[in-house]
Amino acid sequence: MFNSKFLTMKTLISFFVTMMVMLVACNKDQFVQDEPLLLKKAKVAIPMKADFCFTPDLTLPPVHINGLPWTDPAYFLPGGGWMSGNATHMGELIMEESALTVLSASFDPNTGIVTWLATGKATAANGDYYYYDATTYVNPDKSFTGPVKMRDGVGKFEGATGTVQMVGQGTCWHAEGTMSFEQ
Repeated sequence: MFNSKFLTMKTLISFFVTMMVMLVACNKDQFVQDEPLLLKKAKVAIPMKADFCFTPDLTLPPVHINGLPWTDPAYFLPGGGWMSGNATHMGELIMEESALTVLSASFDPNTGIVTWLATGKATAANGDYYYYDATTYVNPDKSFTGPVKMRDGVGKFEGATGTVQMVGQGTCWHAEGTMSFEQ
């Protein structure tokens, strides 16, 4: 009785080993890579959120708000500064490498809104960065909103694009939108 069980078990094991060898032999893709593997980023818009604050650089020349008197210092914006905070796809910004430059500002007497244009660079925790252009609409109560358009960059942001909508008060804001990585 022992010999027949042993023979049946030996036959069964041999059968399974043979089947495994045949399955593996028929599927050469498991062992041979004809083309090198390339990691590709999705070419779809993915969510982006950010919480940033602005620290002005008071050594830069201020930017006058067109449409308001030149004689009042309250009608000037800082010429630029640095951004700090956190964002998805970035982690914590490197503030010293995340500069913002105010290009121009104007006042609309019909709405009381000040519109200013800025450009800059946002640098991620790993040193990769992207460039952006922002249009900010400041209400009389100092709240503001506006689009920030991201364009190209270095490292993982090479070829990246996207737009977030910022909403803020004072010198800090929250932004939500999407970013696409085109590599």
